[in-house]
Amino acid sequence: MFGVVLAFAGLAFLAVTQGGGLWFDPADNGWLGGSLWWVAVTAGAGILVGLLRRAFRVPVHQGGLIEELQDERVEPSGVPGTVAVSALSLIGGASLGPEAALGSMGGGLGTWFSGREGDDEGARKANTLSGMSGAYGGLLSSPFLATMLVIEIARPSGARFRDTLFGGLVAASVCFAIFFPIAGDTFLGIYELPSYKYEDWHLLAAIPLGLVAAALAMTLAVTVGVLRRATAPLEPRTVLRPAIGGVAFGLIGVAFPLTLFTGSDQLTTVIDDRAAIGAGLLIAVVFAKILAFATSMSTGFIGGPFFPSLFIGGTAGVAAHLLIPGLPLGLAFSCLFAALPGALVAAPFTLVLLAALTTQVGTLQTAPIGIAVLTAYLAVSGSGVLVEMARRQKTS
Repeated sequence: MFGVVLAFAGLAFLAVTQGGGLWFDPADNGWLGGSLWWVAVTAGAGILVGLLRRAFRVPVHQGGLIEELQDERVEPSGVPGTVAVSALSLIGGASLGPEAALGSMGGGLGTWFSGREGDDEGARKANTLSGMSGAYGGLLSSPFLATMLVIEIARPSGARFRDTLFGGLVAASVCFAIFFPIAGDTFLGIYELPSYKYEDWHLLAAIPLGLVAAALAMTLAVTVGVLRRATAPLEPRTVLRPAIGGVAFGLIGVAFPLTLFTGSDQLTTVIDDRAAIGAGLLIAVVFAKILAFATSMSTGFIGGPFFPSLFIGGTAGVAAHLLIPGLPLGLAFSCLFAALPGALVAAPFTLVLLAALTTQVGTLQTAPIGIAVLTAYLAVSGSGVLVEMARRQKTS
C-alpha cells in the first residue's frame, strides 16, 4: 500500500515542481547570464511561501529531513504544509531538493497508518521508516539505495532493523515498479563521464579530494548557521522573511544561473560545458551555490539538502579536474560528489553506491570514492564544527 500511494504522490509532486520551473531559461550559464525579472519571480515565490506557512501554521523551527529520520516519526498533520511550501519553494527556484517533501509524505503515511491500526511504538517507527523508503524508491530509481539511505541515517536497532529493511524494500520496490514506467527516466546513470583506468595512486589522490570536500562541507554548515542567526530577528515576520530570501537567492541566480533550483539538471550542464565555463567560474559557482542554499534554508523555504550538496560536490570535482588535468574527471567528480554530503551525514555505503550508480564509473573505481567519503566525514566530525552548531541550535 505504501509503495502504490507514494508512487503516485511522488509522480504528482515532481510533475508539479518540474513543470512550474519552466520559467527558468537562462541566456547563458556564465557570469550575469540571468535576467533581472527572475528576481520578481523568486520574490513572489517568497511572498507566497510566507502566506502558505501562515495558512498551514508551519512552525518557524521545523525539524528537517535528517531529524525526522533520526526521530523515526513524522507528524501527519504537518505533511500538507510541508508538501505545499516545498512545492512552491522548488517552483520558485530555491536551492533545495525534493527529498524533504517526499520523505515527509512517506513518513507521515507510515505514522498515520500505525496510529490508525493502534500499533506499538516499535511498529510505528518501522512503518514510518518504511514509508520514507517507499517515497525514495521512485526518486532514486533504486529500491536498495532508497532503503539503505533510510537505514544508515535512522539506524534502527533490533527487530525494528529487520522490519524496516524488508518493509522498506517492499515499499520502495513497488513504488519503483509504478514510478519508472510512467516517468520514463531514472536518476541513476544520468551523469556521463569519460571512462578511466583505475591506478593505485587514485587511492592516495582520494585523500586530498576528501579534505577539499570536508572544507566545503564546513563552509556550508557555517554559512547556514551564520545566516540563520542573522535572519532570526525576522522570524516573526512570516511573509517578509521569505520575500527577502527570494530576492537574495534570485539576485545570486541572476549572477550565477547554475545556482538556482535543485542542481540536478544544472550539474549535467556543468559536465557538458566544463571547458567553456572554466575552472574560475565553476569555483565561483560552488561558493555562490553554498550561499544560495544557506539563504533558502534560513528564510523559510522548505526542501532537502542532498541534491544541492551533490551539486556543490560534483561542480567542485569538475573544477578540480580543470585545474589539474592529470586528475581524471571521473575520479575527481565521483569522489567530491559523494564526499561532500558524506562529510555531513554518516551514510558512507549509500553515498558510495549512489556515486557509482549515478556516474557508472566502474567497480574498481569505487575504492577511491569510499576513501574520499571516509576522509571527509572523519575530518568534519573530528573538527567539532557540527557538534558545536547542533548545540547552539538546541539552545537558541
